[in-house]
Amino acid sequence: MKGENVALQSFPFAKGQRADGNILLVANYASDVGYAWWLMENFWVQIAQYASKGSKKCFLLYPKITTVPPAIAESSIQLIEGKFAFRPKPVRERLKKIIRDNDIRFIYLTDKKNYGMEYFSLRRWGVEKIVVHDHAPGERPLAPMWKRMFKSSVHALGWFSCDHYIGVSKFVYDRFLESGCIPAAKCSYVLNGIHPITMSQDNRNYARRQFSIPAEAVVVVTTGRATYYKGIDFLIRCAHALINEQGKNNVYFLYCGDGPDIEAFRSQTRECNLGGKFIFGGRRSDISRILQSCDIGVQASQGEAFSLSILEYMSAGLATVVPDNCGNKEAISSGENGVLYPPRDHENLVRTLSALIDDEPYRKKLAASAVDTVKRRFTIEKANREFVEVISRIF
Repeated sequence: MKGENVALQSFPFAKGQRADGNILLVANYASDVGYAWWLMENFWVQIAQYASKGSKKCFLLYPKITTVPPAIAESSIQLIEGKFAFRPKPVRERLKKIIRDNDIRFIYLTDKKNYGMEYFSLRRWGVEKIVVHDHAPGERPLAPMWKRMFKSSVHALGWFSCDHYIGVSKFVYDRFLESGCIPAAKCSYVLNGIHPITMSQDNRNYARRQFSIPAEAVVVVTTGRATYYKGIDFLIRCAHALINEQGKNNVYFLYCGDGPDIEAFRSQTRECNLGGKFIFGGRRSDISRILQSCDIGVQASQGEAFSLSILEYMSAGLATVVPDNCGNKEAISSGENGVLYPPRDHENLVRTLSALIDDEPYRKKLAASAVDTVKRRFTIEKANREFVEVISRIF
């Protein structure tokens, strides 16, 4: 199955073959999309492995199937191409047919809304349990009292909402309760985890060799999609302040990633006269080698639910600098295993980076503590154990 196209299909069962019903996993993107979706694919596989111990079968609904990710191709998950949508009518009828033909009683969704008429439709079609796993970024304002009363009523009724909500951080869990007005009994959270980076001294100068950076330079790295939400423009301004205004000529910024705003950011670096000091490394398959050969990892996103990039910086032994927003403080204790700065505070971030650039022992102290933190608290194995514990109580 690996690397092959998978035809549109459903897998009907004989009446009574699976009396306790099956599970539908829903992807929000085509099968060949990458970035941090690997974590969602990991959770789908965990659900499939849990289901295989009983009589349930797992199906994965992709809006478009081309190349299948290896983790999915090697699992017991069966694929269906189709949209998780309720309009227009032919799309809705196609989804209903998929659910009924495959005896779907349980649905696992990612980053879907907390309530809506769609959930009522699913229940009418025979779905018994609906779960949303929320990775969505951003803070939510408190709603006015009338809206909070309305939300609470919807969740108490249950027909138009989900049976359980899983957050990727305590921040998201609190968002469920405070902004979503969801009962605490219907909510839980499982902290994201990663595969800790295997460190090698052979990689110490890898990024310097790849991008022709002087061996004695301090390298500040950031990763992620090239969008304004991720704050790449903010980091370019900070690079300008450090290099052109403070004269820190031993500093290089390395950005790895691509996205819709990449050309705007390239233009900004030219306007800031950064020359080869702000390097666009593109989307990389060797990111673990690059990270462990840098010195400082910095993030400037406007608000992540719980950032995998931060965990990767920490695991790679970088002095990690991130904004004090959303779920970041669940990983970073400022001054112990990294540094938190006020979000969008240009002057504060410039001062923080300047101090780290000039103080190698402090960088190494933060880095050592960061590596230990990831190994103790944020491994994918730990996340999977806790995730399966939650799922086993729901499905």
